[in-house]
Amino acid sequence: MKDDFLKALQIGVNLSNEDRFDDAIKEFDKVIELYNPMVQALIQRGRGHWEMKRWSLAEEDFLKASAMDSDNKDIPWTMALMNLQKQDFAKGWETFDLRWQSKKFDSPRLKTSKPQWEPDRGYKDLLVWSEQGVGDQILYCSLLRSLKSLVPELTVLIDARLIPLFKRSFNDIDFVPQNAQVWEIDSQISMGSIAKTLVPTMDDIPRLRADPYLVPDYSRSSAIRADFGLKPGERLVGISWASGAPRIGNHKSAALTDFLPLFQVPNTRFVSLQYGDHYAEMYELEKSHGIQIEQVLDIDNTQDLDGLVALITACNVVVTVSNVTGHLAGSVGARTFLLDSNKLWYWNSCHGNQNLWYPSVTTYPKDNAIAPWTPQIDTLVKDLKDHLSEEKSISTFVFFRTGTEEELVYAKKFVASLRASNPDAEIIMCTNRHTPEIEGVTRRFELTLNSNDWMEYRMQAYAELRLDRPAMYLDDDMIVNASIDPKKLLGGMNVLLCERSFYRESQFNTHMKGIDFQEHKGKTIHQVYPYLACATVTKDYMFWADLLFIMDYISPKYRKWYGDQECMRIWSQTADDDEYGVISEEDYACLPEYLSGKNPKIIHYKGNRKLEMLK
Repeated sequence: MKDDFLKALQIGVNLSNEDRFDDAIKEFDKVIELYNPMVQALIQRGRGHWEMKRWSLAEEDFLKASAMDSDNKDIPWTMALMNLQKQDFAKGWETFDLRWQSKKFDSPRLKTSKPQWEPDRGYKDLLVWSEQGVGDQILYCSLLRSLKSLVPELTVLIDARLIPLFKRSFNDIDFVPQNAQVWEIDSQISMGSIAKTLVPTMDDIPRLRADPYLVPDYSRSSAIRADFGLKPGERLVGISWASGAPRIGNHKSAALTDFLPLFQVPNTRFVSLQYGDHYAEMYELEKSHGIQIEQVLDIDNTQDLDGLVALITACNVVVTVSNVTGHLAGSVGARTFLLDSNKLWYWNSCHGNQNLWYPSVTTYPKDNAIAPWTPQIDTLVKDLKDHLSEEKSISTFVFFRTGTEEELVYAKKFVASLRASNPDAEIIMCTNRHTPEIEGVTRRFELTLNSNDWMEYRMQAYAELRLDRPAMYLDDDMIVNASIDPKKLLGGMNVLLCERSFYRESQFNTHMKGIDFQEHKGKTIHQVYPYLACATVTKDYMFWADLLFIMDYISPKYRKWYGDQECMRIWSQTADDDEYGVISEEDYACLPEYLSGKNPKIIHYKGNRKLEMLK
């Protein structure tokens, strides 16, 4: 090739020197024909280096190829993906839009004359249209809450299988199938371009995306989990091991036999979250190794994505490769252990091994595209055992609070008392992104919903927190005076409700917060609400999921007031006798006016008495 190249080049130069330009051009055409394979060789070599995570060598080849063929848009598009994977968002976004001109990018572009949306341009009706696969759509839609704050009306074209899930999660956004025609808009943008516009650097991700942002069908999830009939201490692990992505699916997939160390984790059952036809693999695993991966037959994991999310939510944890299951699990905040094949840039948007797009997801990247999964699976199994360990003795407390710095004064006093009396405890604050930090809090769990319906908001926060261990949930107008171990307190119960001790025989106030509760007229407080929501101990998050389900079927006024107690009343009437017990308000929420002669573990400074907390 080199000899042919030099010969044609020299002949062309000689002909040019003789002013035989047309003949010279014919010779130069031969050179160009030989030159193109050189460009392709550089591109292919660069991609090979990229697959092996030799990023600097890959970049060198791509830059050479681009200098030789500046019209080839495959090169800058490939470099955009590599730079994003290297966490260099500035370089990545610079050539990201060239995907539409790349022959390697096969996602169709919307045909429209409407202008592309930009912030601060006064557009009122924005259409967001889908690109790429279901997983990419789920990822980019993590930015919808931030986007909705910038536009009055938002319509999203999305895969039809996702619509039930998304409509439940975003009540102020219109979702329609991705092949629908939408007319009443004045601007449009593709999903990928939302990320380019709103997330200039990787560190902007936590600020702009909500966690979690999709809401599963909790009632369906509760029923699914109940159907498994798990024994005490038994955990349910969802597993997905294959990707059907064109060209790269084989690199992203693992064999079921790769997970043999995982299947040895004690007190654990496994359920398939895998989409597609993989029944033969599960049969062979059971035949050869005696290991059963269970299936929920009334959920089609490929078509019924809302059902798949409910199944994911029913699991204690999820183990998956980097496929759609990983996106779904991360979007609902499910604790997820994900094997990363280094094929997709967003799984490398991490601090340590925690993914920033999906904070509940821990990633285990393999060394290169063809490396075995063994080291990653060994580490994953160790981490999973630690997570599932029944030996954890750290007490966990959860509370809910949103507001300004001034409005947090009581919550700060509460956290300080809790930290002083339980120094090693995990204290989780359910809040929103605008609420300031509180010293002493171990973990913030942010959720963005309609805070006007704060009774429902609080229950949804507790449900979506998805704690799979015993915890005590407290109001923040309390002072904690003693060491409390929720796990020991719970014993064999699933739930402990705080039983009313004070003002039991007082008449129930039927007018609160401007809301009329005439249905309870003439009853005592204890007759209406024998249990208070100020101190509740639960085995896991499913109790809050049950209350949230009940909330959907009672009067909307309870979203404003008495909602948690009303749901508790209904739940206790239908629960089995051995499912829950009680703790006394005298010990765990004692009112300050009744302190004489008592030594309660928690004092509850409700209403006007809260000022006494600050003394």
